[in-house]
Amino acid sequence: MDQRRKAPVTRRQRAAVLAVTALFLLAALAACWQLVKEKPVAAREEPPAEAPAREPADAGEPADAGAEDPPPPVEEIDHWTRREDCFVFLVAASDQSSGNADAIMAVRYDAAARTVGVVSIPRDTLIDPASIPARYPKINAAYHGGVDCLKETVSQLLGVPIDYYFTVETEGFVALVDAVGGVDFDIPVHMSYDDPHQGLSIHFEPGLRHLDGQEALAVCRLRTNQDGTVAYPDYDIGRTRTQQAMLKTVAAKALSQPLKLSTYVDIFLEHCDTDLSAGNLLWLAQSAIGMDLEEDVSTATLPGDGEVTYGGVSYCYGLYEEEVLALVNDLLNPYVEERTADDLDIFSAE
Repeated sequence: MDQRRKAPVTRRQRAAVLAVTALFLLAALAACWQLVKEKPVAAREEPPAEAPAREPADAGEPADAGAEDPPPPVEEIDHWTRREDCFVFLVAASDQSSGNADAIMAVRYDAAARTVGVVSIPRDTLIDPASIPARYPKINAAYHGGVDCLKETVSQLLGVPIDYYFTVETEGFVALVDAVGGVDFDIPVHMSYDDPHQGLSIHFEPGLRHLDGQEALAVCRLRTNQDGTVAYPDYDIGRTRTQQAMLKTVAAKALSQPLKLSTYVDIFLEHCDTDLSAGNLLWLAQSAIGMDLEEDVSTATLPGDGEVTYGGVSYCYGLYEEEVLALVNDLLNPYVEERTADDLDIFSAE
């Protein structure tokens, strides 16, 4: 029997073994990733029934026997041809007290171009009250009909399909801000409001301040001060602008702490709902790696007038059709061709 002792493993050898083991683990994880991830499928919107049928291509004269085969036909681009790997999402958060949608956003993610367009839809946006179960002329009331009702209302309004949705509980936003250790945020206006019934105590002065989750949520929610004065001179537009700035601040802080990924996933699973599969989410996450929030993400708010009255309801937000159309084509349109005014469904108080 061979009694020779094995030579001791050196530190370099141990490091080499660990490195090889790590490579195998990474390869296994990559293989699992490839098996699980699944590209989302964009909604296929059919042209309206009255749309004229396209004329068949002219077959022309038969080709000579010795002529080269013609090139394969190029896919015809029409009003309904979508860009490759371009998706539109609805993001909504509910009001804690009324059940209305407190925040509504349409988001276009162009995975091929690696750009994101985020358009906030003011919650008071005027819509036809007959089009939703709540029979109320503001778009936030469409949420009473469920997320599918809100999806359809937003899609009809903007003339673009909504492929998937994300709904967020306010508790999830609070948990995320706390998970990243709070955020430093420049509060834009004087804020003073108390509502013991909702557990609200909002008292901030303009300027940079470190906020925890509850404080960040309070800043995003405030519309009117205790004395009845509006917090923002441009009403809900100012509030929406603050929400957009807060979301970008929180997202930047979260992305700067990638080791907390498992915590973010737990928060998402507990407080968010979506009709995307786990494989879809993995595909989207992988395609977005390396994006720059400042360079690749554009935000805007639908332009309009926040002092419209309709059916006895004041402070409805009437949209400016031409400006909305330009914004849709710039940030939300998933089609190759631009949308036209006929694609929008903007309700007027007149």
